[in-house]
Amino acid sequence: MRDTHVGSNQPAAAPRMSRRRFAGLAGLTSALAAGASGLVLPTTTHAQDQEGQIIPIDQATEVAEQDDGSTTTGGRYFAETGHNLQGSFLRRWRNAGGAAVLGLPLSEERYVEGSGGIQQTFETLTLLHDPTLEAPWDIQAMHLAATTIRGAVPASARTAVSGCSGDNRTCQFFPDSQHTISGEFLTFWEEHGGLQIFGMPRSEAATQNGLTVQAFERAILELGADRTVRVRRLWADRIATEGTGDDPAFAPAPPNGGTTSLVSASEGLRLRTGPGTDAEIIVVLPDNAEFVAPPGEHGEWVPGYVDGFAGWVAAEYLVAPAALPQIAAQNWEVSVWQGATLSETNIRAEPTTTSRVVTELIYGDAVTVVDWVKGEEVFEGADGWARLEDGGFIYARNVGRAAPVMPPSPPTNAPAQGRWIDVHLTQQLIVAYEGRTPVRTVVTTTGMPGWETPEGSFAINTRVANETMTAEAIGAEGHYKLEDVLFTQYFTDVGHALHFAWWRTPETIGRPGSHGCLNLLLDDARFFWEWATIGTTVICHR
Repeated sequence: MRDTHVGSNQPAAAPRMSRRRFAGLAGLTSALAAGASGLVLPTTTHAQDQEGQIIPIDQATEVAEQDDGSTTTGGRYFAETGHNLQGSFLRRWRNAGGAAVLGLPLSEERYVEGSGGIQQTFETLTLLHDPTLEAPWDIQAMHLAATTIRGAVPASARTAVSGCSGDNRTCQFFPDSQHTISGEFLTFWEEHGGLQIFGMPRSEAATQNGLTVQAFERAILELGADRTVRVRRLWADRIATEGTGDDPAFAPAPPNGGTTSLVSASEGLRLRTGPGTDAEIIVVLPDNAEFVAPPGEHGEWVPGYVDGFAGWVAAEYLVAPAALPQIAAQNWEVSVWQGATLSETNIRAEPTTTSRVVTELIYGDAVTVVDWVKGEEVFEGADGWARLEDGGFIYARNVGRAAPVMPPSPPTNAPAQGRWIDVHLTQQLIVAYEGRTPVRTVVTTTGMPGWETPEGSFAINTRVANETMTAEAIGAEGHYKLEDVLFTQYFTDVGHALHFAWWRTPETIGRPGSHGCLNLLLDDARFFWEWATIGTTVICHR
């Protein structure tokens, strides 16, 4: 195993964990059903900003938006919990006091039916973004369940009062709830979000065992002996004790806009809970595993995501994937797929590893593919092979696209006006058009042999912000369950969709390999989500 300090006194084998940090609860409700208290997750003092620097969370400032023609915004990734924070939620989190007040994000942004908007859960509360409301009311914390409030303060503190009994300059009475806020609680309430974050008081302050507690509509505030006000970590405690069940939004996610490196450690690389050899080992990563880190420069330790886990690894054992040689535009043949080999590989007489070797190729050798066929399943769920122009077959996972990313000629039945999407199945390209003007061209992964993306003219009919896709839903052989499939836009009634595929990377996207959907990288999927709508035409052709 490899680490920054070879031969350290760390254990020789890492403990095996579930791919989920939290498990066990059969679904989460929008508000807590019972009270909780105490810090459960370790106190966190650092985060990774968009420029890749490790910074104190309580000193963090919002990252400037980056605009490349889409509406992609900057954000921050928290390797401690494996979640992203960006856009409107990042701004509200920062303005409310950041991790010191709201805690770390425990989920990704997610749409919850019936809630009226997009939610994101933090250690202390859940924020709701309702785009129908004007700022600052467009982002509010969600209300607590009555049982949570009853469990937090004694009944005597929930008895209504008629007004402030002390100095009105340090006390505020709320006629609608018939309760007051005063002293340190009032100062904290005013400085960190007021009605939008905490809501009106639902009790008076009550002191028990040296801790003063006051219940609000959206949070529980505590005042310790040191006279410091804190927000009770309701969600951190509940998730740590009860889990999150099958809610995919709470599973660790890759960094938005992340960059991919390969693990270079023949004996394995330790993924840790923090940036140092004294941090707990989460899992040991195999050699050549794909590690996704936030964009930017990093130090000796790099935060990021790999195969369902989030944590930190030693930077010296990460290497950049070698770039494939690219084909010049004048040498581009649109009627075939042009690429190059990703490693040393064999051309076989038939699409199976038991067939005769025709010739051997090294990394970067050019290949021209005239067809994709079903062959031996070398890896589970991956039985696609490429039939080459010069004869013979090569396993599909061993080649990468090397052709230009530019619009091919649109089909003859293309709309002359309005927004529509062109899908070139041979070239594995998607082009966003406004009339006959291309707006954005991106690489995609379409259906593999036996699960080809259908040709024809379609229209987007359903949109799901966060989807869980399973083999059973489309009748696929074997079993798979893909969670956190964001920005899904269906264009057939049998499950074909454009969507973000977090398991794809710039090195692996661009060849057939899905069960019929159009896999996209994050920025591309977000662009099409914001650019297209129900009814947008999708034309798939060769």
